[in-house]
This record gives sequence, structure tokens and C-alpha cells, in this order.
Amino acid sequence: MCKEIILKTKDFGEIAIKEEDIIHFTCGLYGFENYKRYVILKDEPEDTVMFLQSLDNSDLSFVLVDPYAIFNTYNPILLEEDLLDLDVHEETELKYLVIAIIAENIKDSVVNLKSPIAINPKNRKAKQVILQNSYPLRYGIIATEEGKEC
Repeated sequence: MCKEIILKTKDFGEIAIKEEDIIHFTCGLYGFENYKRYVILKDEPEDTVMFLQSLDNSDLSFVLVDPYAIFNTYNPILLEEDLLDLDVHEETELKYLVIAIIAENIKDSVVNLKSPIAINPKNRKAKQVILQNSYPLRYGIIATEEGKEC
């Protein structure tokens, strides 16, 4: 039987989460290294926009986007050290999400394709990584169709 935890959040009120849904960051996010336990919140399993909510700081949450929804040829290459930290042998074993900065005008919103969050779905370990291939730190969410292939 899964243990439920009641999580108090600033933006979503009180929510019940399962212990098995907690993601443990090996190093914390850049700039937020002290916070290592998070949960992903979304309405539907197929949603491409979601929230990463800290369990250790109710005020701390990030908007996440599935990078493949906006950049269909996304192909992350990680350092061997990152793969070891996440207990995987290949990049394809991981799930990737990118942090979004949502602007008042949605056309100005961007995602960080260079430093995604890599998650091992088997053990729920996560790490924000810096990719070895060249992707932009700021990539427009609303891109032209030509831009989706880059």
C-alpha cells in the first residue's frame, strides 16, 4: 500500500501525493542546491506542460515542458558522470524535461534546452545536467514550424 503525503504548496494549496511519486535530485537544481525532493504535478498523464514542486519549500515550484513537444529532434548527450549519478548506461533510458520561463506575453516565453532535467523513471533519481551538444539556453516556446527541426 502506498503511503500518501499531504503537501502544502503556495500555488496549488494542499495536495495529496504518493511517496512513490517523489523525485530525488542528486545535486539539486542550479541555484537551489539545498532542495532535493520534488514531485511533478500535471492534470493529465499526456500533458506537455507541468510543474515541479519542491517538497522542502512550499514556495518553490518551476514550470516544466516536455522538450520533444517544442523541439522534435531533441537529442541530449550527457557526460558519463551524469549517467553514473542517475544509474543508467544510455541517455535513452532517461526522461527529459526543460524548465520554462513564462512571460506575460506568451510569445516571449522560453525554455532552457541546454540544461534539462534528466530523470531515471526506474529509481526516481533526477539531475539537472548540462548537455554536451549545443542547444540554446533560451529557446522560444512559440517557434515557427521551420524552427522545430533546427
